Amino acid sequence: MKLIYIMDPLCGWCYGNIVNTQKIYNKYKDILDFELLPAGMWTGANTRSQSKAMAQYFKKHDLQVEQTTGTEFGEDYFILIEDENIVLDSELPSRAIVAVKKLWPEKTVSFTAEVQKARYLHGKDLNSNQTYLQICDDLKLDIEQFIEAFHSDFIKKDTLETFEQARQYATSYPTLLLEIKNKKFILEQGYAGFETIVERIEKLIY
Repeated sequence: MKLIYIMDPLCGWCYGNIVNTQKIYNKYKDILDFELLPAGMWTGANTRSQSKAMAQYFKKHDLQVEQTTGTEFGEDYFILIEDENIVLDSELPSRAIVAVKKLWPEKTVSFTAEVQKARYLHGKDLNSNQTYLQICDDLKLDIEQFIEAFHSDFIKKDTLETFEQARQYATSYPTLLLEIKNKKFILEQGYAGFETIVERIEKLIY
C-alpha cells in the first residue's frame, strides 16, 4: 500500500496543504509508503515572468487559500510577487526536491514543506541556489552532496521523468492517492481537511 502525493512547489493550494501533508505523512509513515511527486506545473511553455496582473490574481487566489486552509502567507511573499524580474519555473524547486528524495528520502516531505515556505511565507526566490542551501543547512543536510546532485544531469533527467509520472496520476494539484494492489483511490483532489483524509484512508486500509 502506498500514498502518492502529486503537487507543485509553485502551487498556492499545495502550499496551503503543507500542514495536512506533514501530518498525514507522520501519521502513516510506519505503515504506508509515501511517494511525493512534483508535477512541473510551470515548465516549458508555461514558464513566465511575474507581472502586475499576475500579482493581483495571486493575491485574490491566495486569500482564498489562506481562509480555507488556515495556512499563513507572509508579507515578504506579497512583496516578492510584485517583482517582475522573478521567473516562475517549477523545474528548479522540483529538481531540488527530487535531489533530496534520492539522497535523503525520509527528508523529502519536510524539505518540500520548507521549499514552499521559502516562497510563500518568507518571500525567497526559488530560482536562487542560496534558498536551497539555507534549507539544507536548517535541516542538517550535507550541502556539498546536495549541490552535486542538484546540478547533475542524472537528477535533471530524473526530474523530467518525475513530471511525466505525475501527469499519469493527476492534472490538478494537490492530489493525494492511495494505491492498494495497483488500484488507486482518490483521497484528496484540491483541498480536504485532515480528519476527512484520515477517515478515507482508514476505510480503505482496514
